[in-house]
Amino acid sequence: MALNKIQDMIEKLSKDPNVKKVISEVQTATKDIQSKVKHLNKKEALKTYKQLLKKVSSKENELQKEVKSFLTKVKKSAADVEKNLKNYKKQADAKRAQFEKMLKTKSAAAKTATKKTTRKAKKRPAATKRAKK
Repeated sequence: MALNKIQDMIEKLSKDPNVKKVISEVQTATKDIQSKVKHLNKKEALKTYKQLLKKVSSKENELQKEVKSFLTKVKKSAADVEKNLKNYKKQADAKRAQFEKMLKTKSAAAKTATKKTTRKAKKRPAATKRAKK
């Protein structure tokens, strides 16, 4: 389950236009290196390597910033969800307590009503007359 969530996050991150831009620039730099490798001497190779290293490191920093901002958004939304869940739980507990209180008062009222009706029945004298012999 956690693996699926991580895969979903990676998929969402890969759809980000800034991330796509960084990936395409790194791929372009790789193609440039491969095409120039055949025609370079030592000094040109070092110079090209340093330039590409700067580009890659700057793009890596941009990618790190994108990942951090994405994770910050995820953490913030998770915190908001948790906060809302706590609020809903409090509301649910309050409603449950309210319903329990209503049930207790209704059951207590029903018990007292049944006691009163049974007492009334006992207090009434019998209406039958005895026949004389």
